[in-house]
Amino acid sequence: MQAVPEDPLFQQPKLPPQPEIDTFKTKVKRWLTIDEEIAEYEKKIKDLKALKNKQLEPQITEFMRQYNIKDLNTESGKIRCNERKTKRALNRANIQDNLSKVIHDDIVIEQAMNLIMNNREVKVSYKLTKPKK
Repeated sequence: MQAVPEDPLFQQPKLPPQPEIDTFKTKVKRWLTIDEEIAEYEKKIKDLKALKNKQLEPQITEFMRQYNIKDLNTESGKIRCNERKTKRALNRANIQDNLSKVIHDDIVIEQAMNLIMNNREVKVSYKLTKPKK
């Protein structure tokens, strides 16, 4: 049996016109350039945030707490040392532990855990990424 040229399985995909290909290539190059520039800025920001949050902030808050300083007036504005209590994220072990305090049947707990873990909402989105080398 010979292939028929009109058969859609044997047709080559239609290529865009050359000006559109050139425009597309330009956009991709621009995207890559911006991606590299963002990566450089993000690294710098990451380093600055690490210095600010992991090194300086604990030392400053410890000093302010030690000497009972609530507010600090600076040339750049006021800095306040606030206490914040946050709850940790839910995880499988935490959910199972708390369910076992209310439900004493391990089979029911496991069924509830499977229902909770397997029926979470899935959000689909699309994002361009550049794989690491």
